[in-house]
Amino acid sequence: MSSMLALIGGVFGARNNRYTGVQSPYFTLVFMLRSEFECWTRGYMTRVILAIWFSLCLVAMSAVKVEHSEQIIVAASPHLPPYVIQKGDDGIQLQILKQAFAQQGITNVKVLYMPNKRAEQQLLSGEVDIALNFPANLKALVHQSNSLLSYQNVAVSLRENAFKIDQVSDLKGKSVLAFQNAPAFLDAPFKRITKSLLSYEEVVNQEAQIAHLMKRRVDVIVLERRIFLYYLSLYERSNEVLPFRVHAIFSEAPRPAHFSDALLKAVFDEGLAKIKQNGQYQAIMEFDGKDYSSLNSKQF
Repeated sequence: MSSMLALIGGVFGARNNRYTGVQSPYFTLVFMLRSEFECWTRGYMTRVILAIWFSLCLVAMSAVKVEHSEQIIVAASPHLPPYVIQKGDDGIQLQILKQAFAQQGITNVKVLYMPNKRAEQQLLSGEVDIALNFPANLKALVHQSNSLLSYQNVAVSLRENAFKIDQVSDLKGKSVLAFQNAPAFLDAPFKRITKSLLSYEEVVNQEAQIAHLMKRRVDVIVLERRIFLYYLSLYERSNEVLPFRVHAIFSEAPRPAHFSDALLKAVFDEGLAKIKQNGQYQAIMEFDGKDYSSLNSKQF
């Protein structure tokens, strides 16, 4: 019994966790009761008393207010618009992240921009608190939040080539340009067929994928649908856009944030639920007044 009480007390006494601050009239009460109960009930506590004790603990937990006086560090790709836009720390995913934390009273959020591979390493080493992109095969090593939104990765080819690409294996024999560390984020068959491609390369700056396709330097580019549309809108301002086809050969992928700390993840999930209820989430998804999820039917 003593060990159980000590464990409960330890949970409430974790003041060294930098993501938690407790301001509650019940906090002192819980610790006073713990001391009294430990002396009085050693070996004699009934199930009824236990129920009362845990009820008090739940009351104390409901009065906990999470605060954060230290900076939360977020690792994000510098080339991921409209999800992440380095200028102004903007974009759909960053706005969702910040607004969810703001609902919880957390506003001291700093974004560090780096390639996906480096973000993965820094999250695992504890140098950052959150990584927006993280490979699925390593997710057991971190704490995944609820999904912020979903990505739809696609293959894009020029219409003039008349490629029949209905599944991942149809990419065989073609030159493909994908985003960095793509096999870790795409359906498993993609990694297996990369050795069967005419050529395969990856880029960090995905804006370059559009130019490579339109200038016929590669047969196919692989990237997320909204990212493609965003960069395409920039490219067509000063360049000719050739007719293209979008091949939806990859499954839709929920995109959680990845945390090094379980408590911070729980705090974020609660804030995310709040902004989905109060309408802020929907407003963020209508980023800069554009619908990046749509394509003209002639382009399929």
